[in-house]
Amino acid sequence: MKDIKEVYPDYERQGYISSDYSLLLDSFGYENLLQVDDDDYQGDSRVLYRNGEQYGFLTFGWGSCSGCDALQACDTLEQADQLRKELHDQIIWKSPDEMLAYMRNHDWKGDYGYSPEFVKKSIEILEKVA
Repeated sequence: MKDIKEVYPDYERQGYISSDYSLLLDSFGYENLLQVDDDDYQGDSRVLYRNGEQYGFLTFGWGSCSGCDALQACDTLEQADQLRKELHDQIIWKSPDEMLAYMRNHDWKGDYGYSPEFVKKSIEILEKVA
């Protein structure tokens, strides 16, 4: 994982942290196979990662202001790094077969951040490698 100062190299000069989650997500160092974000002022993001022979799934919510968005609420690099660690720890890692079964069999309709588009595309990706 990149050092947080590499993720936000302009922090000292600018004095604020970009609210672009892709900077944090890319700093994990995993291959991002698929990302589906809600197209609104607040919503959810879903990411399918690959790390060698393991596949990871991450979903998280975001908002439009510092009161409802964790990244926008970060005032320091330490806070951004803590958020990054929390997101990283939420990734569900599985083998290709296990992740494919998870995507096919999970009770998505009752789940936080459900996206039929993400599930369908994830299954298509995983069918090629499982």
